[in-house]
Amino acid sequence: MPKAPTISLMKIIEANKLHPRTCMSLGLPPVTVPYGALVEPVAVDRDCQRFMYLSELYECKYDLFLSATGGAKQAEQASQSEPATAVEAEPEPAAPSGPRLGWTRIYSSNYTVMRTAVPGGWLVALNGNGLTFVPDARHKWDGGSAE
Repeated sequence: MPKAPTISLMKIIEANKLHPRTCMSLGLPPVTVPYGALVEPVAVDRDCQRFMYLSELYECKYDLFLSATGGAKQAEQASQSEPATAVEAEPEPAAPSGPRLGWTRIYSSNYTVMRTAVPGGWLVALNGNGLTFVPDARHKWDGGSAE
């Protein structure tokens, strides 16, 4: 697998260290990545850029990454080549026929929240890790917080 281009930082950034397999934050304080550091862009996830620095996986805000690497020109060149991934991608199996859950995003100030209507209420997923059932037989919940 070809490696993504290495980009030199033009300013100091702070980034969160991620678990190499799950790509979830380790819950540690942000790490300072110094000026001149060589980073390898991995992927863009919503408004965050994931990158490799010293063989470790990190994530910072996409805008911050662009400003620290010279803007969209280098990031665009990096995204056009095949990115190096922290986890080997497995081929996706063919989608099974039959019923499937249709998830919709609920906009939240702090978390990634998705919901889907099921008999008797809602299934609500938090950050792709937690799942709970919210009773609402008539499906009246609009996705907002209670007043």
